[in-house]
Amino acid sequence: MIIRHFPVDITLGYPLAKKYNADKIAFFDIETTGFTANNTYLYLIGCIYTEGSSMHLIQWFAEDIREEADLIRNFFDFIKDYDILVHYNGSGFDIPYITKKCEMFQLKYSFDNIQNLDLYKIISPIKKIFGLKNHKQKSIEEFLNVKREDTLNGGDLIGVYQSYLGKKRIENLKKSRNLQSTEDVLIRESENLLHFLLLHNEDDLKGLVRICPILYYIDLFDREFQIVQASVNNGQFIVHLEYDFKLPSRISFGNECIFINAYQSSAIIYIKAYEGEMKHFYDNYRDYYYLPEEDRAVHKSLAIFVDKEYRKKATPATCYTKKQGVFVPQYHPVLNPYFKFKYDDKVTFVEVHTDFLLQEENLTRYINHILNYIINHI
Repeated sequence: MIIRHFPVDITLGYPLAKKYNADKIAFFDIETTGFTANNTYLYLIGCIYTEGSSMHLIQWFAEDIREEADLIRNFFDFIKDYDILVHYNGSGFDIPYITKKCEMFQLKYSFDNIQNLDLYKIISPIKKIFGLKNHKQKSIEEFLNVKREDTLNGGDLIGVYQSYLGKKRIENLKKSRNLQSTEDVLIRESENLLHFLLLHNEDDLKGLVRICPILYYIDLFDREFQIVQASVNNGQFIVHLEYDFKLPSRISFGNECIFINAYQSSAIIYIKAYEGEMKHFYDNYRDYYYLPEEDRAVHKSLAIFVDKEYRKKATPATCYTKKQGVFVPQYHPVLNPYFKFKYDDKVTFVEVHTDFLLQEENLTRYINHILNYIINHI
């Protein structure tokens, strides 16, 4: 087994320890010869962690497929001092794979006593906002302009590892027979293959640290914001927001009704507005009369002054008053009073008037509602 341990010149660009209340954080990634633990091999485990004021990387590499159990023992002995394990889709692959290997080798290790932070799982609810063809770690790295030296993928490395084992086996055989003529060439070949294997895992780990700022895009929907400006212009309700963090890459996303453009510490939300007449429906329709001539409902305390031939008992669909104004949609009735086109409409509207724009609490509630809605409807 080869163990590499060295400092790496990277910094964590997101305050994980502050958000997740974890002082000891380790990033990890594994390399295997396939997806199914039963009939493939685990040949490399790597971790990045903080020591003092710098970050360090450690790797355990199997020079022989019979060293799988030793890799696992070293890994669990290392992480026992950590509170949180950060990975990318480790919940879907790395952790189940190692757990299965523990069962196969009858090793009494588990991930039960350490918190797991799966970046892939965390960003999955909002992944559509990035507009990527897929959401593999390398795609997230490209989105965040993270550069890597490695050009291979996990599938490529299966053949590389198999070649490494073959070269190493021949190398050892030559050594045992004292055949020096080709030994140096074989060593150079095996070391070259080893370099590619270790580099891929190293870049995966460094990339894992460097893509942590992707979590700021979750904060776009969860963290507090300041409303800098809100106005109606050209049929749109436009709201400028400021945050206390910075998005590393620009995003633009939305649908036909809502569009968001965000970069650095700012976000602009464009919401399609309707200007015209809408109806406010009263809940207690039994207390109202409908006036057909005026096309509105009035409370029965006032209806007694209207001749019976000009009034009739209101129904849920006729118990309304009309209003001219500028309105924006809300997809759950979070603010009152709200308006509709028809009684059976599911989408309601709120009027954008001066008081609404000046009532910061209600405006904030409305924007939070829009942010919560849009991530599920893009």
